[in-house]
Order: sequence, then structure tokens, then C-alpha cells
Amino acid sequence: MGPVQLGARSLGYPVGDQICGMAGGGCRQTFSNGRSIYWSPATGARIVRLQSDVGRKWGWHGWERGALGYPTGDYVPQGRTAAYQKFRHGIVTWNASSGTRVHMFRGECQNLNNGRSVQPTRNAGRVSLTIAEGYGRSEATFVNCVRIGGSYVEEWRTSAYVGASGFKRPGVPSGHTQYLYSPQGSYSVTESFGVYNPGTALPYRPLNPNSRWGGRLGTLYNKYFESTGYTWPDENMWYFAQSGDYRLGVVINYNRPPDSPIVQGNGFAIFLHANKKPTAGCIALHEHEVARYMRTARPGDRIIMGVRADLFR
Repeated sequence: MGPVQLGARSLGYPVGDQICGMAGGGCRQTFSNGRSIYWSPATGARIVRLQSDVGRKWGWHGWERGALGYPTGDYVPQGRTAAYQKFRHGIVTWNASSGTRVHMFRGECQNLNNGRSVQPTRNAGRVSLTIAEGYGRSEATFVNCVRIGGSYVEEWRTSAYVGASGFKRPGVPSGHTQYLYSPQGSYSVTESFGVYNPGTALPYRPLNPNSRWGGRLGTLYNKYFESTGYTWPDENMWYFAQSGDYRLGVVINYNRPPDSPIVQGNGFAIFLHANKKPTAGCIALHEHEVARYMRTARPGDRIIMGVRADLFR
């Protein structure tokens, strides 16, 4: 009998006997290429590299008896600089620049995996949840969920502010910015702006003294344009860049393509931007947090925003 193969990957010869009687009726066996197979009735046979950074982190957390449990997927290298593996209760990731991390399946990001999210993710690579704990509240929690191996796990979170009047009810337009409401829903992000580029894969627009965003009903409603003049309620983006809000920003595609056609009067200029304080309908973080978001964002990522009781079943 030659070397054992699982799929197209050769495991080499076994270097020890199969060991059974483990937690949950599981078994394991180690092979000559440095990989092991762990099996349990609930998870099947999975390849683990015990001497990798991912494998050592799993061991540090107690192997199959620990918080992560048995692997539910094989060890997955991503070139020479990254790798991950899924377990029953979380994912372990390794990156050459940021090291090894454990992401447990819990909290708000897990709601995107288990069907509890009312709003769609569209299988986006990153979904950022902005959650208020009730109506009429501008304080919120901003949770970044990244999709790894088909599951969402939390990457980072922070506090945030939304419209000073809080959120409108689901399906109700946010309306004019003068009323200070934020819309509820799931929206894509496809472009960004600011006075400097922190390094983003989103198409980036540098602002200048003529940068405007349309608030008047008409062909420029809820769109970027440039003008030497200013007429309310268009937004003078350069003015807000100088005040701090628009030093960095990301366009949230509320009431605009590609998420929906523009409906005149339903609301305009919904952004993720700097200057963490109550807004006219946008999401506000500290500038360095917006920069962190922009550095990892990709076109088609989504922001799901609203009141907790309406976001999750």
C-alpha cells in the first residue's frame, strides 16, 4: 500500500497508529509530510498541520477538547503569506504581517451565518454592521465582519454615531438631511473620497474646492458634481472636508445605483465618514478608523445599518 491521498494532496506514509477514543468519539493519525487527519462523527476527516502557526494556535486553545473543537475544514494555505482553518466554533487565521488570530463564531457576525440577519449580505467579502440599540438614538456600534471560508467572523469593532434623530423604520426613506435621520437597510460600497488616500481598493476621488453632492431635486440629485458656486441643500464637500467630516469618506449606496434607482426626495449623501459625533444621516467614526476601514474595503462590500431589534430575528 502506497502513501495515503485525500483528494489531490498526498499525506505520505503514516508515522504512527490511528488513535481513537478521543473527545466526541473522534480519532487522529499523523503522516510523514507533517500533516495529521482528525476525524469525528460530526465533522468527518479533516487535514491539520499541527506544526503550522494555525495548528499551534489550535493546540494552545486545547485541541479538539478546547473552545474551537474539531476542524470542519482542511488547512487552507493562501500562497506563502496566509492560511486559515475552520473549526466547529471558530476560524484560525495566519498572516505573515499580522500574525495568528482566533475568530470565534459568536456575536453579531455569527448572525450573518445562522440565518438570523434580516438584511441580505449578498455574500460580500466584508459586511460592516452599524447597530443602534433603539429608535431616537444616535449612538451605535460598528462591527466589521469579514468572510473567510464562507463564514463571517468579527475582525474589529468600535463605537459610532448615526443621524442625530436616529434611524427611520425599515423600508421608510430617510428623507432630507435637515431631519437628521439615517436609513435602515443593506447597502453596497463602491467608491470613496477625501483629502488623502490611506490606501484603498475602492475607487478614490480626491476632493477639491469645487466638490459638491447634489441635494436639490433634479438630474444631479444624490450624485457627485463640481461647481464654483453653492446652492443649499447641495453639500459643499470641500467645506465639510475642512471641518473634519469629509477628510475621509466612503459612499454608502442608499437611494442610488447599483443598489437601487434614485428616487427624488428619498434622501441623499449617506456616507461613512470621519469626525465621530451625531450626523445628518451618515455613519461617523474617528478618522483613523475610517482609514482602517478603507484600507481593507473592496468594491461590493456591504454596510448593514439599523436598530438591533429590526436587524436580527
